[in-house]
Amino acid sequence: MSRSLNILVVDDDAENAESLAELFAMDDHKVIVAYDGDQAIEAFSLNKVDIGFFDVMMPGKNGVDSFLEIKQMHPEAQIYFMTGYSADDLLKKAMENGAKGVFGKPVDLSKVLAMLEKAAA
Repeated sequence: MSRSLNILVVDDDAENAESLAELFAMDDHKVIVAYDGDQAIEAFSLNKVDIGFFDVMMPGKNGVDSFLEIKQMHPEAQIYFMTGYSADDLLKKAMENGAKGVFGKPVDLSKVLAMLEKAAA
């Protein structure tokens, strides 16, 4: 049996965020949901987060800028990005600063769950 993870899901599309959170919760993980970059930073500061899944393009502070701010406070942060847009410059910046990977939207749930299973082992 793998351990339960504390997962932060960040997406300005509430439906996407909630459905991903529900999927993770059904797999016995604790899930925190944030809907913008500032909420993501606050959630990361207030909770122990094992893995984060951040949307790239959000109004206000985008996912990459939020990630960079979080990495300054929590260098060990394990963040994956999700995007339906071509945001090559932003994603390159994220990967150069320690992002763990990128999932295209719609997210391939089997790949995400397989990665979580490996992380929880």
